[in-house]
Amino acid sequence: MAGKSRDSQEDKRRRILKEAAREFVSKGYKGANINHIAEKSGIGKGTIYLYFPSKAELFAEALRVSNKLWMQKARELVEASDDPLQALRELLTLDVKLGVEHKELAQLWISSFFGDNRQFVGTAADVLEEYADLVQDLVRQCVERGLFREVDERLTAFLLLGINEMTIAFYDNLLQSFGSVDDVYASLQDMMLKGLLKE
Repeated sequence: MAGKSRDSQEDKRRRILKEAAREFVSKGYKGANINHIAEKSGIGKGTIYLYFPSKAELFAEALRVSNKLWMQKARELVEASDDPLQALRELLTLDVKLGVEHKELAQLWISSFFGDNRQFVGTAADVLEEYADLVQDLVRQCVERGLFREVDERLTAFLLLGINEMTIAFYDNLLQSFGSVDDVYASLQDMMLKGLLKE
């Protein structure tokens, strides 16, 4: 019975966060309404405040939870590979696929950096650092093994992640006509990692 109760609580928490992400993306932090989030998630407003003491904490937690989802899958992928370039390719592809699959969470991130929710850019940046560290470490390994030329590893990590965010943001409206997310991103990644200049 206790397990069922925990599952139920976790399910409620997930539903709240999913609907909150949609609300924050569509209306911005200021316009988001807790009553509307409660109604859409099928949970009483008072219950939401048992899980999240304020609207600001709800927004920040949505960012943290999405990062946990990304990080768990990313770490599993990296730990399973001893080829840093292959791991980097798979990690960047996973990032885009998760972003397209979990649109409301990806849009929450994008809106924190570029949209209506920029008052949370500090929180978003702090949470993103862990993910950027993982990408940077793979870039460093690629440089050390002579797979990449000498580059600023941190700047390269942010460049790669930035292009990923734009791919996620543009896919539904602009890039989908070029094919599946796998096909589109394979072409984009090839250009990113090989460059555009003809040697």
